Amino acid sequence: MKISRLIVQLLLVVAVITSVVLSFFIWTNTARYQRGRNIDVTSADSNKNEIPMNQVISPTSVIWHDESEQHLIYNSNENISLSVQKIMQDWKISSPKEVSKKDGAYYQKIIQGKNMLQLVYPTSITTNVFGYLLNNDSLKDEKGNQFNRILINLKDKKDQNIYLANDSNYAVYKAKVKNASSIPLTKLVKRANVDLKIRLDIMKHGVFIFYTEPIKLKSYSYVISGKKDSEYTTALFDSNTNGLVTSADNDVYTYNYGESKRLTSDHNTEELTFDDYTDTSVPKTQLAFLQRGYQKVTNLQNSISNLRLYNANWKYKDLVFREYVEGFPIFKKSQFGSIRIKFSRKGSSEHFLNKVLEVPVPSNQAATKLKSTNEIFKGLQRVGFSPNDVQSVEVGYQWETETDNEKVVDLKPTYYIKIDGHWRPYNEWTNESAEED
Repeated sequence: MKISRLIVQLLLVVAVITSVVLSFFIWTNTARYQRGRNIDVTSADSNKNEIPMNQVISPTSVIWHDESEQHLIYNSNENISLSVQKIMQDWKISSPKEVSKKDGAYYQKIIQGKNMLQLVYPTSITTNVFGYLLNNDSLKDEKGNQFNRILINLKDKKDQNIYLANDSNYAVYKAKVKNASSIPLTKLVKRANVDLKIRLDIMKHGVFIFYTEPIKLKSYSYVISGKKDSEYTTALFDSNTNGLVTSADNDVYTYNYGESKRLTSDHNTEELTFDDYTDTSVPKTQLAFLQRGYQKVTNLQNSISNLRLYNANWKYKDLVFREYVEGFPIFKKSQFGSIRIKFSRKGSSEHFLNKVLEVPVPSNQAATKLKSTNEIFKGLQRVGFSPNDVQSVEVGYQWETETDNEKVVDLKPTYYIKIDGHWRPYNEWTNESAEED
């Protein structure tokens, strides 16, 4: 009797301990917020230093042309472009040779080629930067031809090349490849769970993606985070804040460290500008240009896993970064994206937002059905804009803060149009909805 009572007591103790341990793991595991929603965003506890440069500077669109149509593809559970980059790191890629330049007809033929997989960067990079990102020694020493598209033929076994294409001047380069196989790339294509029919067309201001029929995209919600001004001054002023002079004007706070550094923080818009007048060394190579930009963004944001290089203007030494969700850019209420960095002989400037996506939360919003791109152009024409006025068209996510919770942001898909250098959602240009009736 005493033995059985002792066994019961021991079992009760084991049960209690097991319950406590399981509860601890359940409540401390942030993955409960992300189950089934594997988006390009890490949790707030992620180490930003573990996000490599070749993830921040990477293709954001993947296009597959089968035997008949072109498709914009994506995999919510696996970033296809990053997976392709990883595969390409094992390839032996020789020095690219120019095939064509300034020939629009040939360029259109190339970018509409059948059985081609395309990886598209939002902005041009050079071949030696590409070599650095792939850790490919033969490309690191390249003279630096510009391109923004990588094209790979997945069916023609005789075509042992990759093609690098530049939308701005229609240049096409061909590079021979060894130790490459199309099999793992084909598997990635087949695993895509987002498949949107498109057509690539050359227009006055570049190559445009036309969605040939209405598309349906999910909406998302995220917890957002920000920092206090004191956290930025500590990071940006090298932890030496004793000599700071602070002033305020209508919720705009300015922090000056002598005449060498200045931080301006607008608490109304949550936009900040950091000017470093000691940083007068202008990058001499495009690789150094991008490396320094990457270093600066890692110093600004807690989480950079969904941050991508959006535009690199080498002439004016200007970099723009945006956050992306499911391969589509997020447009916030600023004209510069998420972070803008500029280098000059007078010093460097960093413009950024004190709003960073952290953790996805459950959203009960229904999927949004958007019009075809042809219908978008028709709507623009109705209010007086010709196709030649349109500098760019992108499907992206609109940033909307919830009225009852300022720490949660809703991301809703819509068309964004660039006219006269300004990005605005379609409805602001036309007073019409971009959604399909």
